[in-house]
Amino acid sequence: MEMNNARYGAEPRKGFSIANIVGDPFSLATIGIALAGWLISFVSSIIADISNDFPNFAWWTLVYMFGVIVGVVVTVATNSIATYHVAIVGFLAAGLVFTTSSVNSLIYYPEGSKEAAAAGFILLSMVSIVWIFYYGSQPQAAHRQTIDSFALHKDHAPSARASRHMTQQSYRPGTQHSSGQPPQMYNSAQLAGFETSSPVTGYPGGRVGEQKRESASAFPAPAQSQPQQQQPQQSIAVPQTSTLAPSHQDSAVSQPAEYPYRAKAIYSYEANPDDANEISFSKHEILEVSDVSGRWWQAKKETGETGIAPSNYLILL
Repeated sequence: MEMNNARYGAEPRKGFSIANIVGDPFSLATIGIALAGWLISFVSSIIADISNDFPNFAWWTLVYMFGVIVGVVVTVATNSIATYHVAIVGFLAAGLVFTTSSVNSLIYYPEGSKEAAAAGFILLSMVSIVWIFYYGSQPQAAHRQTIDSFALHKDHAPSARASRHMTQQSYRPGTQHSSGQPPQMYNSAQLAGFETSSPVTGYPGGRVGEQKRESASAFPAPAQSQPQQQQPQQSIAVPQTSTLAPSHQDSAVSQPAEYPYRAKAIYSYEANPDDANEISFSKHEILEVSDVSGRWWQAKKETGETGIAPSNYLILL
């Protein structure tokens, strides 16, 4: 189950821990305000019902919002927000309708108990709006990144490397494809030195010369004459000949001259030691990016080091 969560970018599921709430100032504050508003409405509703007639709809609102608050507490305490955030937003949207309707049915009464109950429902409505804006946004949103930076247990990111190794599609820039279409191939000039032995899975292996030879043998260029058709076979049959050496054209390939985009690292990332194409970077580090079309971006650090970086670890500036 934890492997599946890492695959889809969710945090690993944990047991119930109150420390997840205490260590998150946003959750602690909003849950506290929601509980205070619910208690004010509940006590005031009891007093108002004893002394005067009280709208029955408000009782249903109290029961419903109590269930919503409990649900938020459980998801935060079990660190499973990424799994249930869509359901939370749906329940909160319905609860916002209930609380605002209860406010409208109580606020105009002259009794102090009903006005106090309406004030409690107003607090619940305000918290619901804040929760909808938070849970309904992607983790890469600027306001969520700012809020989560204060939490003690949220300083981690989805596993880009796990998703890259467990899926059957390429996460290299521009090589995404569906099962019904063949992957688009690139030559060394287009990849600018970021070739791997397999354009589909992205697994590295072998020397640079061997990678180019395998790519050439698997996808030979259109033949112009009979001697050119035999050239890939000769390079495979005689691996020790001079055909393994990169040609003058390949050796002249350079890194992209322009990096028009700038991105900020929202998480720290350590490059895979088995893949020389990846680069490591720290949280809040600024990178220059040349292409943002895929899930792996070609980036350049301030030190001049170049490589590929997972896009879900970066945010464009």
